[in-house]
Amino acid sequence: MLNYIKETIMAPSTRSSLNRSIQNSTGEATDKDKDKEIEAPAKMQGYKITDNERTRKYGIGANSLDMLVQKALLKFPLQDLHIYLATDGFEVSDEEYFNSLPAQTLFIVAGPDAVITTDADFEFEKMRQQSPLLKVADIFYDFVEQHPDKFRRMISEYEHQKQRRALDNTKAHLSLKAEHVEWFEGSEERFQSKEEAMAMRAQTRVRGYYYKTKEELTRNQLYRQNAKARQVINSVLEQFRYLLIGCDYFSMIFNRKCHQKHEMVLQHMGEEETDAAGVPNKRLRQLIKEYTTRHAILDEWSVSLCTELGDFYCQGAYSDNGNCCTLQHTINPYASRENLILFQVWNLDHQIELCRSILPSLVANVHELVTQPHRKCALHNKRVVDISVLEYFLEIFSLKNLKLVHIVCHDKVQRSNRSNGRLLCADCHEYRIVQELMGLETPDISS
Repeated sequence: MLNYIKETIMAPSTRSSLNRSIQNSTGEATDKDKDKEIEAPAKMQGYKITDNERTRKYGIGANSLDMLVQKALLKFPLQDLHIYLATDGFEVSDEEYFNSLPAQTLFIVAGPDAVITTDADFEFEKMRQQSPLLKVADIFYDFVEQHPDKFRRMISEYEHQKQRRALDNTKAHLSLKAEHVEWFEGSEERFQSKEEAMAMRAQTRVRGYYYKTKEELTRNQLYRQNAKARQVINSVLEQFRYLLIGCDYFSMIFNRKCHQKHEMVLQHMGEEETDAAGVPNKRLRQLIKEYTTRHAILDEWSVSLCTELGDFYCQGAYSDNGNCCTLQHTINPYASRENLILFQVWNLDHQIELCRSILPSLVANVHELVTQPHRKCALHNKRVVDISVLEYFLEIFSLKNLKLVHIVCHDKVQRSNRSNGRLLCADCHEYRIVQELMGLETPDISS
């Protein structure tokens, strides 16, 4: 049945498939002819490539990552060429992820060890050259090294005053493209409202964590060598995908029209928390959303990080207690195109590190699950059957473990905190919830 759906519904309508249908109906096709038939290639799309210094830019047509790499080598003949996204510097090495990118995406070609200059870094450097304050900072570089805290406070106060003045005279309160055309230049042209564009930006960051997780798990030695572990990890990735559908890939965290606000925002606004509004979607997605809402699986973390006007506040370094930034960084990307570009250097920081703690813990628990099947659950003293998928999901994708921070407050050092993921038995509430979620099916439309 699945093969029939693939061949008759999902396959592209090509001349060869049409001829095959005619030949099958007339009985004229031979086995030899069928052997010669090949699957139609993927659709060609246009992309852009440049080098890390933006000295040259080319348009390239490709229908696969391999074709893009081969054509890029003709323009930039590097010995070991790698492809990176210009927006965030992520390396594109997965064909599935490449196929999810829209046409006209800009890629940077560079070596494997290159420090990628993202679009945000490039724009920021241009702005730095035009900023009198930052030119002074260059002149007094020695002073900055000797007094970093004083310099940070100076920059923070300057940014805060500049943004306050800008908000007084800008179009921050406007939403539609027709009202604030210049805000939608570049990659935002396809959206009709600022909220829609910001929701997509949030989804893009969360999708990046999913593909990073998938890449790290599937290239792990345990995944490659142990068939049972491979089955468990594939199941975990599928459950992650369902949970992400349930929360719409946390699109609400940058959307100012989401009524439910993060507690940090409520403190700044001086208001009490309100209920979140539901987001309609396709039938299966809606079923998953309804289920996650009914069981309040993700409610606590399905919140917006900005005020109704669009103000975002830095939550401080990972080691700071609470959600307060001592330097009082704030930004409103809804106010201007300049602020939207600057917002790209604000990071979602994993307090418990993704690659150093969460994923190694997940792999270790999968290893124990498949090599020690009679291990007992610490809570119910019964045989374990799965890992705590929901806990790992919240640590990787949600605001339970993510802090929105200004780049100055993103302390990229090895941290001592550890993942809370563990092994579960069939009586664990978390296990039952996720299993019920995965059992959801779209009802038959004819019934």
